[in-house]
Amino acid sequence: MTKLGRPPVPHPRDHGVFVRFSSTEWGAIQEALKREHPVASRRPLVPEWIRDLIVAHCSEVLEVEVTRAALRHQRGGAANWKRWKLSRAVRRAVSRRRKRRPGQSNDRKR
Repeated sequence: MTKLGRPPVPHPRDHGVFVRFSSTEWGAIQEALKREHPVASRRPLVPEWIRDLIVAHCSEVLEVEVTRAALRHQRGGAANWKRWKLSRAVRRAVSRRRKRRPGQSNDRKR
C-alpha cells in the first residue's frame, strides 16, 4: 500500500553551522558589530553579520564571488586550473546532494 500525504522533505537546517561562543568571545563579537555599524536601528543581527563575514572570507580565499545560487569567477582572479578544479568540486557536491533520499540524515558513518 502506498503512503498517503506529503512526501518527507529534508530539514531546513541540514546544512547549518552551529558554533558555541564563550562569554568573552560573544562580548567581542557584539562590540565589533557595534563599532562596524554604529547606528543601532540599521545594525544587522549577529548571525547575519557573521554569515556575511564568512562569505566575504570565502570569496577572498577562493578568488570567486560567492552567491546563494552559484560561484562566479572574479576578473583577474584565480588561474584557469584553479577555476576548473573549483567548478568540478561544486558540480560533484550538487550531484551528491541530489542523490540523497528524503529523510536520510546528513551524517555519514566513518
